[in-house]
Amino acid sequence: MGKYKQIREAMNIFDLDEYETIADIKRKINSLIKKWHPDKCTEKKKEDLYTAKSISLIEAKKIIMDYCENYKISFKQNEIDKYEKPEEFWERRFGKDTHWGNTVKPDK
Repeated sequence: MGKYKQIREAMNIFDLDEYETIADIKRKINSLIKKWHPDKCTEKKKEDLYTAKSISLIEAKKIIMDYCENYKISFKQNEIDKYEKPEEFWERRFGKDTHWGNTVKPDK
C-alpha cells in the first residue's frame, strides 16, 4: 500500500480533515484512544474488540504522527495567509485608517 493511501486511511480512522492543526490532531487521536482503551471495557466478552481496536488506533496514530513529524511544513506567505484572521487581513490591507472602519479615533 502506498504512503498516501496509508495516511488517508489513518485520517479516516480519526476523522481528520485535510487541514488540521497539530493540537486538533492530537486531541482527536487521544480522545479516540481513550474511548477504546481496553481498561474502559465494561463487558468481559468485548475485551478482545477493545484490544483489537486499540491496536489499530495506535498503528494509525504512528502513521499520522510520522507524517506530522517528518514531512516538511510550508512557511510560504500564501500558505500562512490562508489562516489569517479577517481583522489581520483588514489591517494589513488598509492599515489604521479611520476612514475604513477602524474604531480608534485619531487625537485632535
